[in-house]
Amino acid sequence: MTSIIKALYVEDDPDIQEITDMALSDEGFELTICGLGKEALLIAQKENFDLILLDVMMPGLDGPSTLKELRKYNHLKNTPVIFMTAKVQPAEIESYMNLGALGVIKKPFDPMILADTIRELMSLETKGPDPDSIASTLSKLHTQFTQALPERINEIKASWKNLEQTELLTSDFYRNIHSLSGSAATFGYIRLGETAMQLENTLKSFAENQTFDTHQCKQLLHKLEKLSTEGPDKTFSFEPKKLARSHHQLSHENFLIYLLEDDISLANETTQQISNFGYKIEPFNNIEDIKSAIDKKLPNALIIDISLREGRQAGSDFALEISNTHKDDITIIFMSGHDTWQDRLNAVRANGQAYISKPVNFEELTELLDHLSGRTEAIPFRVLVVDDTELLAEHYASVLRTAGMETRVLTNPEKILNVLPEFLPDLILMDLYMPDCNGVEVSTVIRQHSAYTNLPIVYLSTEDSLQKQLDALKVGGDDFLQKPISDEHLITSVNIRLKRFVQLNELMTTDGLTGLLNHINLKLTLDRELTIAHRRNHELAFVMIDIDNFKSINDTYGHPVGDRVIKSLARLFKNRLRKSDIPARYGGEEFALILPDTNMQQAKATINELRSFFSELSFKADLGDFSATFSAGIASSLDNNDMQTLINSADSALYDAKHQGRNCVVISTKK
Repeated sequence: MTSIIKALYVEDDPDIQEITDMALSDEGFELTICGLGKEALLIAQKENFDLILLDVMMPGLDGPSTLKELRKYNHLKNTPVIFMTAKVQPAEIESYMNLGALGVIKKPFDPMILADTIRELMSLETKGPDPDSIASTLSKLHTQFTQALPERINEIKASWKNLEQTELLTSDFYRNIHSLSGSAATFGYIRLGETAMQLENTLKSFAENQTFDTHQCKQLLHKLEKLSTEGPDKTFSFEPKKLARSHHQLSHENFLIYLLEDDISLANETTQQISNFGYKIEPFNNIEDIKSAIDKKLPNALIIDISLREGRQAGSDFALEISNTHKDDITIIFMSGHDTWQDRLNAVRANGQAYISKPVNFEELTELLDHLSGRTEAIPFRVLVVDDTELLAEHYASVLRTAGMETRVLTNPEKILNVLPEFLPDLILMDLYMPDCNGVEVSTVIRQHSAYTNLPIVYLSTEDSLQKQLDALKVGGDDFLQKPISDEHLITSVNIRLKRFVQLNELMTTDGLTGLLNHINLKLTLDRELTIAHRRNHELAFVMIDIDNFKSINDTYGHPVGDRVIKSLARLFKNRLRKSDIPARYGGEEFALILPDTNMQQAKATINELRSFFSELSFKADLGDFSATFSAGIASSLDNNDMQTLINSADSALYDAKHQGRNCVVISTKK
């Protein structure tokens, strides 16, 4: 009998409360429902729960703030948490995961699969995959494949007899052969898979030409039956060290950096600047000293000047020597006053991951270190595996989990439109040939929905015809992987494609200079947030911000310095706004902020605090240090029914702020 899951459910919308209660109460969940974060805190003081379900946007304490308070109770420090929200932009999801959430369920959700979704999320290990558990799962899948093999061979033999009698190639016959050719090698039956593939190619020829070599088919079938009784060619073994990738990054406090720079003044300045951001960095002025330090303790990263006293290319030569012995253990960053092709080529050959030209832009260097140390590490990639062969799909999913990915298996493609909005995969890994509908047809249906236009789809199939692969890619697919595929190859291939696709998506949705939402995606997000606010009768504040006299800053100090001012304001938004707030770059020196569940006075106080802090920042330039200010206009969703009028109202208030002397905040007076 399934054990009861006692859950604390915090949601302010009565209708959603009722739907969730109905969906879970008969599925083994016992809900304690609260409408406000403060109410949840009172109840949670004395009660234990197996699970916490949290809405994000609530009056008073929002979901993330409620979670932070709940974590202060010792008995709830490790209780699993799932956010249920419509706020599912990549940056938003990342913020939930950074708070320790198991996952996110997107609203509106499907009540029919809500219980299964929650149970699946609860079954995931939040601190990375358990090698023993995965090894056990993979071993069971291998055993199940072997146990099911005699029945599969008998089905193939029966289909062959039918083909001999009727000369009709049934879909079941071809599908069974196709499935076996694609899966056998994965479970250790290498020769069996090769023989099945030969038989599949023969059947393809028959389907196209209506002729085939009966004698050859009988030989292949006999060989197939014989090989199936001989056991696997390769016994099952699991190598987590080989397959697994890093599932967590070091915090910046524990991220040790060695700096090799013979310019003592620059070394000291770099050390000071990087230390200000909490990193542990040790400077060295010569190769001999840094070698001794590496022998005693290996750093996580090396920052190396290419040109040193020891020689023009001494830095890159030293890096190459180190990378030959510690290639996978140390990240190498080069900085140099030379920006030649040969210098950059030498850096690449020495396995350098980045190249920064002098004078050093410390903000750029810090952002790079933030990424490398995990400070801005993305949430785990999510992969949806679609394959009608359940054992094979489960194998792929288990293998990808060893690399820290979150996976879900779908054997019935008809359910994919229900799964997509709830699981929100970063990539779909899909078999090309499935019963009822093939992968190309499934991709075409997916692409009919604009929300999934950019969702990468990678086909995984035994199809070796280049023309057929290209035809499949023309109608919705993005890439093609060949079955059978080794576990290591699967991880590497999927990881490479995921990183590329995610980076491309970020380029399309975010501003390149600041990393904030770009203009187009700001409007898409604002439209969504405004709809939610109106439906819930909550107030949303929209803010337009413009850096004062920015043209003068560019003209006086130069555009690179102006870019630093823009990036500093963007970083201020990221660090000082709530997780539920959404900053964006509207264009040029203009920014926009979406502040859900915020009235005008609260918004004005927040923006004034930001304005004051920004005005105190000191920017360095050749002509001397300077500071900057901004003006802001705020409008309320209660006074503006649609997105464009809301933007216009905030923009008008910004115009008033400029005419009131700049460096101030004005609330729209539209009624």
